[in-house]
Amino acid sequence: MDSPDTSFEAPQAAYTTVLVLGATGRVGRILVRKLLLRGYSVKALVRKREGKSAELPSAVQIVEGDLGSMSSCQVAVKDVNKIIFCAAARTAFTADLTRVEDRGVMNLVKAYQDECQQVAARSKSKTWPQAKLDVADFSLVYHQSRWNITYVGSPDEEKQGRDRATNIAVAEINDENNLVFEGVLFQRGAFAEVGAELNPTMKLGGHRTKDSEGLIMRIKGDSHVYVVVLGTSDGQMYGSRFLSTSSYSSVRLPYSAFRPQFQGQGPIDPATITSIALRYENKKSTVPTGVSAAEVQAANDKDQKFCLEVDWIKAIPGGLEPDVIMVSCAGQPRAGVSDADLKKVIDFKRRGEENLRLSGLGYSVIRPGTLVEEPGGYKALVFDQGDRVSEGISAADVADICLRALHEPSARNKTFDVCYEYDADEAATMYELVARIPDKSNNYLKSAVASLAKNT
Repeated sequence: MDSPDTSFEAPQAAYTTVLVLGATGRVGRILVRKLLLRGYSVKALVRKREGKSAELPSAVQIVEGDLGSMSSCQVAVKDVNKIIFCAAARTAFTADLTRVEDRGVMNLVKAYQDECQQVAARSKSKTWPQAKLDVADFSLVYHQSRWNITYVGSPDEEKQGRDRATNIAVAEINDENNLVFEGVLFQRGAFAEVGAELNPTMKLGGHRTKDSEGLIMRIKGDSHVYVVVLGTSDGQMYGSRFLSTSSYSSVRLPYSAFRPQFQGQGPIDPATITSIALRYENKKSTVPTGVSAAEVQAANDKDQKFCLEVDWIKAIPGGLEPDVIMVSCAGQPRAGVSDADLKKVIDFKRRGEENLRLSGLGYSVIRPGTLVEEPGGYKALVFDQGDRVSEGISAADVADICLRALHEPSARNKTFDVCYEYDADEAATMYELVARIPDKSNNYLKSAVASLAKNT
């Protein structure tokens, strides 16, 4: 009779190499054996001084190095098809958390992206499936020449036949080859737009946005809210707001975040996108009661002026499966960990999650409850979103979820919490708990995460 741990088959295993980070940890050491049992080739990045590589099965290809080292990550991702990140910092020291949870994730995804590009080049492919596609790269003259101010003024003022010349907006390319969109809008309700028509065909062939899942931008602003406006071939308009910051940051906007201009329009079809614009609107600020007239005027003056600097805008490629599985944490209290240290750990975990999301790679982020030392597969599991889990979960069950997420389209680009089944608190009955039995003979994960929100 088949072992219950091997009855779930993975036909893709024979030609898939999985890199496991944290292979000697509580989840990792179980996961490695599950992968090998199903026929996957497994690599593991292990720190030299850990001395734990002897604990791993001999079939595991061990790479000695450190997540904090880009060169180590480059060696580790060579010839890898999938990555499972279940590493964790050993202490709550900032240096340790930065090395693993923040810089470690950035190093890993950058090394993996470079490796995929090199594989595509060796196979003479025009591009690799995970590559982000240029929508606007302002280091190129082609894109610099296409972006212009498309509107500045107030629709209400125009209806009344009044002059809109008092509102000012300019778009220029600065010395760093970035687009600078700035101006002054004196009327409430006035807005300014800079944009361009999009050529749907890429230089090397292929559609620019057809199979993409959203946009990602590298921008620097002034703490104002801006809007990305997409136009389609059938004349429809869709917009998505984002908050700018005073330092450069990456902003990810899934197409699901774009809202139609008019009610009754269906969701945006990426294949029909023909134009893109960035908009700033001078909207009335909410001023707290009891403030002075000078403070009100200062708030109005701040809203009038705007300045947004854009490095590039890219389309996030679509795909069927996750490329990277990350084991994070649900943020429950832990024995022997102070509240201050727990908050610090969670902050760095969330920073690592965001590094992965902004990479453009397909991902699944798993946030388990507190890990407990129990056998897996014997208790019902609850899958949820929204930081509401309160129970623990065995490391074996978390390892099994990682395994099943590898080739599960329903898990792509989703972040979810998971723990043992529990009774909902009376104060939290606004949602229904749906428990899943971890059935070894089929992929219970598909039905468990199918209804969860994407791009989370």
